[in-house]
Amino acid sequence: MLTSDSFDGKKAVKLLRSHPMARVTFPNEATMTPLFANMVQQREPSVNDIIGFMDGVSFPVECTDERITQNAFYCGYDCDTMVNNIFTYGPYGKVFFCAINFPGSWADGSLTARFLHEMKSKIGSYKICVDQGFPRSGDAYGMLVGPVTKRAARRLHRDIRDYYLRISNVHTSLRQASEWGMRGLQGTFPRCEKRLPSDSKKRCRVLEAIILIHNFRTDYVGHNQIKLCLTPNMRVFKISKVTIVSRSITFVLAIMTARLMEAEVTLKMILMSRHKF
Repeated sequence: MLTSDSFDGKKAVKLLRSHPMARVTFPNEATMTPLFANMVQQREPSVNDIIGFMDGVSFPVECTDERITQNAFYCGYDCDTMVNNIFTYGPYGKVFFCAINFPGSWADGSLTARFLHEMKSKIGSYKICVDQGFPRSGDAYGMLVGPVTKRAARRLHRDIRDYYLRISNVHTSLRQASEWGMRGLQGTFPRCEKRLPSDSKKRCRVLEAIILIHNFRTDYVGHNQIKLCLTPNMRVFKISKVTIVSRSITFVLAIMTARLMEAEVTLKMILMSRHKF
């Protein structure tokens, strides 16, 4: 298990920050158009400019003696001390943008304001699919898209209501991908279910290690629920240099299990390859 003070945890973060299979990097123009946007369009032909899926998640945190910090991290909705994070998943299942280690009292909309301008300068004319907890007006208009609320739907003019509701249903379907990404990340790391350290630096190191290792495993294995659902007709799986065509779900699960075991072995070899920081 990765802990905040463990040697393996510190080493994993240091080595994987710059590893091409694990690092968190925003896609460039050459990646967003032919890969991300086209991959999403294969699932929903009516949209051609969505490149990612964003959602927030809160993890429990140990209490602290500092009153101001404890007050900031206490979440009234969960009635507990929490740390709030936002992850953005690409069509291949990897996290390419994240905001971690923020107070639990901050809602997703308040947290989005901290990085909205930075994301807007990188994303260009493309969009991120979100839920109703994120802002979609003001500075976020045209960049963050999601389902239309019932209240907003009643206010739409009858000439455009059907169109907007149809697009809203598409966004609702696509937004499910962020839930799959969250489940893939939290289900792989039982550490998420236990309380994170109260120390900010130690807590950030644990969160960063979880994200980096998740990206490494996702890239190494090559198959995850987001990718498989966005390419429903994909039946070709490659093992080393051999291409195997299969329609058996059992065979697919066997491949994923084997690749996961190989990923764990490869990651351990990377960590053991260096003995100094």
